[in-house]
Amino acid sequence: MITKYNGKRNMIKKTQSVRSLLVAMVVAILLFCSVACSTITEDLPRCTHYIDFRYDYNMMYTDAFGVEVKKLDVYVFDKDDRFVTCYRDEEDSLGENYRIRCDLPIGKYRLVAWAGRYARSYDFAAEVDSPEELSVRMKREADGTQDKELDALWHGEAEMEITGDKAGSTTVRLVKITNKFRLVVQGTEGVSLKDENIGFSITGANGFAAHNNLLLPDETVTYRPYFRTWQDLGEDGTVMEAVVVELNTMRLMENGDMKLSISRGNGEPLVDINLVKYLLLTKMEGYEMPAQEYLDRQDEYVMIFFLQKNSEGNYFVVKIKINDWIIRPQPGDL
Repeated sequence: MITKYNGKRNMIKKTQSVRSLLVAMVVAILLFCSVACSTITEDLPRCTHYIDFRYDYNMMYTDAFGVEVKKLDVYVFDKDDRFVTCYRDEEDSLGENYRIRCDLPIGKYRLVAWAGRYARSYDFAAEVDSPEELSVRMKREADGTQDKELDALWHGEAEMEITGDKAGSTTVRLVKITNKFRLVVQGTEGVSLKDENIGFSITGANGFAAHNNLLLPDETVTYRPYFRTWQDLGEDGTVMEAVVVELNTMRLMENGDMKLSISRGNGEPLVDINLVKYLLLTKMEGYEMPAQEYLDRQDEYVMIFFLQKNSEGNYFVVKIKINDWIIRPQPGDL
């Protein structure tokens, strides 16, 4: 009985030992998996770091990077602002989960990104040694006129640190620095505009952007329409004509001197206003944001100018609609 009892007891001890050994092995495996990335040895690869991107700095507050961005240039500089490398990609759609694998040594880096920087719309340095050389200049004619549709352009910056002890990622948040304007001059009933040869322009010195998304000194650029059409909006035989154009601009600054001008073919001015001032009138009270943030988030504007004729046959603007806002100018405003 004693022998059997001792054998049973020894068997129990062996079973417990085996279980303990199995538990220890499982713990060791889990521990190895959890710290493998944090242990740098000759036998283990360096932990991967990724760069991802977001474009939710818009009025919808939703990430539109994967839908809108098709070309990307990301410059990497070290902590002393010396050029390290550049990542470039261009596809029909970079996709929602797009990211760049960044296999760089341990250290601190600075990222400067341009998205949509096409040579057909912008001039830029092919090779750079420092961030200051990353300026982007919008192409224009010799006289400063820009009448072509611009490629949408975004800018982004971020600080990146690679520690090597764990996998990580750095997010570059993009800001759009191009704008699209759809301008409409609409006559009231009986006012004919088809043969008036209405002219449109936006002028401002904002066609030259630095690596930090601030404007560099530039000549005055005259933005003119790249698209133009005429429409009769009347019904049941009434005449209600409208002239419609589209044009682009580069980044709008809160204190920038941007002027919108509309005139008849004979030179008679119809509209001559501070563009930014009027756009900021549409900043809804519900948006708790500074003026510059509003201008950066809002990248498309529809402006409708309603014309009437006075008894002397001269045109005047009775109402302006900017996006969903109605502005009734006072005498002398335009």
